[in-house]
Amino acid sequence: MSLPLSRRSMMTWGLASAGVPVLSRLFGASALAQDFGPSSGLLGVVGGRDEKALFPGPNMPGGAQTEIRMVQSIYTSDPDELEVAFRMKPYDNDSWITEWSKVAKHNEEVADRFAQAGLKVSAAEYYRRAQDFYSNATLYAAESEPRQLPLYRKMVEMFDKTWELQRPNFERVQVTFEGKTLRGFFRKPGGAAGTRFPVVIGFQGADSMAHNTILGGAGGFVARGMAYLVLDLPGQGWAMRVDGLALPPDTERVVKVLIDYLETRPDVDANRIGIQGISMGGWSAPRAASGEPRIKAVVVASGSLNIGQDLFHYYPPIQERVRWIIGAKDLQDAARKLRDYTTEGAAQKIRCPMVVGYGSDDRIMDPQGANRLYQAAVNSKRQMMAGLGHPHHAAKAGGPRPERPDTLQDWMMRELRADAQS
Repeated sequence: MSLPLSRRSMMTWGLASAGVPVLSRLFGASALAQDFGPSSGLLGVVGGRDEKALFPGPNMPGGAQTEIRMVQSIYTSDPDELEVAFRMKPYDNDSWITEWSKVAKHNEEVADRFAQAGLKVSAAEYYRRAQDFYSNATLYAAESEPRQLPLYRKMVEMFDKTWELQRPNFERVQVTFEGKTLRGFFRKPGGAAGTRFPVVIGFQGADSMAHNTILGGAGGFVARGMAYLVLDLPGQGWAMRVDGLALPPDTERVVKVLIDYLETRPDVDANRIGIQGISMGGWSAPRAASGEPRIKAVVVASGSLNIGQDLFHYYPPIQERVRWIIGAKDLQDAARKLRDYTTEGAAQKIRCPMVVGYGSDDRIMDPQGANRLYQAAVNSKRQMMAGLGHPHHAAKAGGPRPERPDTLQDWMMRELRADAQS
């Protein structure tokens, strides 16, 4: 007798949150989410999306599913963010771009006045805020959106002005990939001359930009004694928007040139290289590790085995962005190309330790994809970790964002034998 186990019926019966015993029988193996520390997520919760709680959107693009990312919470102490929250029409692309552009321009003008007065520190502070808000404005803009590229260039301009006025804590780097230049940043801890640091390579998501990552996610690794390398890889940031470089399906080809570059640096221990993947990087990082044995550890949030199944078909509003990222001419072409964007048949080649993060209520990346990755990577000493999916729908619209643990950085520190910085 076969049971009609749709995600909706699983949620109705409570199976998606009932814990490991039921799900282990369904999947044929343990799907334990490991307890990595005192602030980590729930144990053993591997579930699908709560379809009954999705925002309804009849007759809208994306299979009647609303673009849930374009919303700003009122739970903020920042006056500009609060202004956007009150003025913006939720889930509306034009309103999103317009309102973030307004506060970005305001902060740019304030920064200009401070700069003209010779007040460099205050000017840098407001240029940095302007960079953040211009980044938000261009974040989800489509390739066809006329404001997309000008806003992106404004974001880069504000970033550059910030670090012209104060000493950056990172280094600008360029790496050649198949005749094209990839631009990004390298950040390392303080240390005695001649120190060789372990390093983590960042594989970003569909909407990520290296300019934001080096100032945000890199810090937790650097504080724990690891250097951090992040570039706008094919399909991301400058590489996609300006140079037109599409993401290839064999990301191991991309990471190879990054590690080749790291091996030339006297401040890097090339025997201690890890890789971090977030969002769409939850697929590209494990895929890269499947073909590059120099990677010694992998951590991913929103892990995925097959990006077509786990993102493109699971979350229709992102389909146009994914099409752009992989260089497809239309959505039908994208669906065909995405058959190659999988780690099926290659996951068993991942031999380094790996943490596969997921969110049991993730509406953007299918958490079952993380489970499939876990099941397929049979030669990796791998573990699953709950509470590491996309927080947009829960945090931006529903209230304060719950604390997300830093235990992935702690785990990577141990695996790469790094020394935490004081």
